[in-house]
Amino acid sequence: MNNITTLQIGGPAKLFVTVKSEQEFIAATLYAKQNSLPFLVIGGGSNLLVNDSGISCLVIKNEIEGITKLVRVLKVKSGVSLQHLVDYSIAQGLSGLHKLTGIPGTVGGAVFGNAGAYGQTISDYIDSFREIVCFNPVTFQIVTLPKDECEFDYRDSIFKRNRLIILEVAFKLDTGESKDLREEADEVLEKRLTKYPRGIKCPGSFFKNLVAEKLPKEILSRIPKDKIVYGKVPAGSLLELVGAKGDSLGDIEITNYHANLFVNKGGGKASDFYTLAKKWAQKVKERFNITLEPEVQLIGLPPINQ
Repeated sequence: MNNITTLQIGGPAKLFVTVKSEQEFIAATLYAKQNSLPFLVIGGGSNLLVNDSGISCLVIKNEIEGITKLVRVLKVKSGVSLQHLVDYSIAQGLSGLHKLTGIPGTVGGAVFGNAGAYGQTISDYIDSFREIVCFNPVTFQIVTLPKDECEFDYRDSIFKRNRLIILEVAFKLDTGESKDLREEADEVLEKRLTKYPRGIKCPGSFFKNLVAEKLPKEILSRIPKDKIVYGKVPAGSLLELVGAKGDSLGDIEITNYHANLFVNKGGGKASDFYTLAKKWAQKVKERFNITLEPEVQLIGLPPINQ
């Protein structure tokens, strides 16, 4: 899995297959069922921390692609890369998704985790009048789910709990000038690259930011007001306040410019990454009584807060 994840960490999967159509995907899941194998569906591998010893399951890499344009609606297969969708929407003069430029991974993965940036999330643009097409791995049926049943929240969705696998999502966008959208996207990307330089081996921000209004007033009063951005308390700010910047273990290092950015400098191990993350999550808990939750999926590893 170190060849698949952007972190370049992870032992071998028992079996691995890439699927490029819904028929291939269903065949792969059927194979898993017939052979009593658990399976894991992944997109771009950008939001995963996989155990060093590997995972004893069938890993299905989703590369099901296709975009259909219906005036201002884009029907998008879940294996499309998010960047390709962003670029396509800009070229078509459709506004909304352009600020998600530079976020790695696939559309399916982005919807699963309700990815976002600069106060926006991908679910903001999902068409409320068209249901999300999913596969139910228990019944082996194609099912649909309306947006209002997806429980979209900050970096969260029902798909983290209901086991449905996203196959297609429709986005309803506004119109705009391609030139203006591209300029705005390029400005966003320039900001993003200061935090995530090209080629960096990291899964993005490791811990979720916290929604300020959901924190108890007593806890919120202990956090400097200038640390609250877009209604969120950045996990990186809390980690910085307890001294996480620049710490390292083995080849895993927390950058000296952002305390929520854990980087593999070369031969990093999941065990070191996990230990380092757990150490600083505990320090935030001790000082602020706040439990940080990973934004990244832990595969074959226990919960950080266990």
